[in-house]
Amino acid sequence: MKDFWILKVLDFFSFFYRVMGIDYGVMRKILQIKLIMDQRRAPSILIGSKHKDQENTFKKSLIMYGFMGVILVLILLPPLPLFLKMNLIIGILIVMVMMTMVSDFSSILLETRDKDILLSKPIKSQTVNAAKITHILINLLTVTFVMAGPSLIAGGYKYGLLFMSIYFFDLLLISGLILFLTSVLYFLMLLFFDGDKLKDVINYFQIILSLMMMIGYQFTGHVFRYIGHDMVFNFKWWMYLLPSAWFAAPFSWISENSVENHFVYLSVIGVIVPSLLLMLYFGVVIKYFERSLYKLDTVRAKKRITVEKRAIIYRKISSALIPNNLENSVCRFSQNMISSERSIRLRLYPNLGLAIFLPVLIMVNPLIGNNSLQEAMTDISQGAYYLFIYLSVSMLSSTAVTINSSENYKGAWIYKALPIELPGVILIGALKGFILKYVIPAYLFVSLIFAVPYGVRIIPHLIIIFLNMLLLIILLFKLSPNELPFGKKFQGGENNVQSALGSLAFCGISAFLHYALQDIQVGLFIYGIAVLLVSAYLWKTSAKITWKDL
Repeated sequence: MKDFWILKVLDFFSFFYRVMGIDYGVMRKILQIKLIMDQRRAPSILIGSKHKDQENTFKKSLIMYGFMGVILVLILLPPLPLFLKMNLIIGILIVMVMMTMVSDFSSILLETRDKDILLSKPIKSQTVNAAKITHILINLLTVTFVMAGPSLIAGGYKYGLLFMSIYFFDLLLISGLILFLTSVLYFLMLLFFDGDKLKDVINYFQIILSLMMMIGYQFTGHVFRYIGHDMVFNFKWWMYLLPSAWFAAPFSWISENSVENHFVYLSVIGVIVPSLLLMLYFGVVIKYFERSLYKLDTVRAKKRITVEKRAIIYRKISSALIPNNLENSVCRFSQNMISSERSIRLRLYPNLGLAIFLPVLIMVNPLIGNNSLQEAMTDISQGAYYLFIYLSVSMLSSTAVTINSSENYKGAWIYKALPIELPGVILIGALKGFILKYVIPAYLFVSLIFAVPYGVRIIPHLIIIFLNMLLLIILLFKLSPNELPFGKKFQGGENNVQSALGSLAFCGISAFLHYALQDIQVGLFIYGIAVLLVSAYLWKTSAKITWKDL
């Protein structure tokens, strides 16, 4: 069994565990197994990737956390007061680490099964609790220091060892504050949500974290446009309420040599408050928190009135657009499957969010570069910015592979048990269900945003882009292995990469043709008709796939 270096470091503190009546040898073994299990867990930022080496997965997740930390280094570059820069860095760090703890380490914080197993053996509950708390602290400190590592090194190089010492001590206090806040957040969620609903809430945090990773770096360049070299810091009373200000205050001593009263008070608060909260956590919160965890094992029957109303609307729409009864049934089945499975949503929603956000972000440049909103809108309307919608088309089309996988893939035997002659109807029905529920709403949202500066004259272009999207989706379907919907286990890798690259290539060619024909009305019309005919033919022939083709 692998002996981790962190356990060897922990051995130096074994005396403190023994003084508290904890069997350190047993706790170390439990902790060793927990750390091994950690390496098998794929974090949210690596969802959709394929990792044959489980240890490599853990290392890659640390690299991704480190990359997030590199972005923080950019904040150190502008010639601003160090208090302001560190205030922003620490604020972002607290949010990102908390989000990571909620999304990727929920299984550690909310673990209950280990007690059911271990307490049936001659092991004290104190030892099990100590192993759990130590495990949480190891993961929390690892993520915190990996994220803060780049800014710690860069700041130390720029401002010296005093900066590194203060920042290092700050990170320990920040970790304590995050541990308390995360536990309280979970405690409050456990008060209001049962086990099943809480898992949904955690899933939303995972989706938000994935989105933040995908689009967060896009804002960095735009933020620095608003930073002036002559900015002056003025202290305000509400800064006493900001945890980031508590931890940033000591840095004012380094660059500004400022020992003003408010910086001293903030520094004292930054030491006292996290220390008191940690004492409160270990003394009070953790006991009530552990008692509340039983709710994770409860699943209550919930009335889904809103969901049922929404299902009726989707049923009416699908019935109008898909007259084939079998295809219609599979369409609604696929919509229900995607809505109910958290793993599918975790893979799908970040891409949908990015597909909506990315082309809109392109419009930010002219908005920033002009003196007024009217000038910006005129600038956009005179250009071909709408062609950036092909970025959305690329991402929306490549997400169609999501319908091949499921947590409940073993239930795919039901397809062959049904009296269905052509499984192609199942494949096309599932694909149409995905398009109706997710692709079209996302596309309409992006289209409405671009319609603001362009007006009604953009409608023909939007129709052609939409037809290209339908053609791309069916092309990806035809070129991919023929697999039944939700019939295989989740695994990322080559197929997803090939789909993404194929989508980008197709959209690049389509955008070029569209751009070349944008001022030739007849040519644009012929191009649209050609795309429509090819797409209709491929959709029709794809429904004729037989069982032998699977």
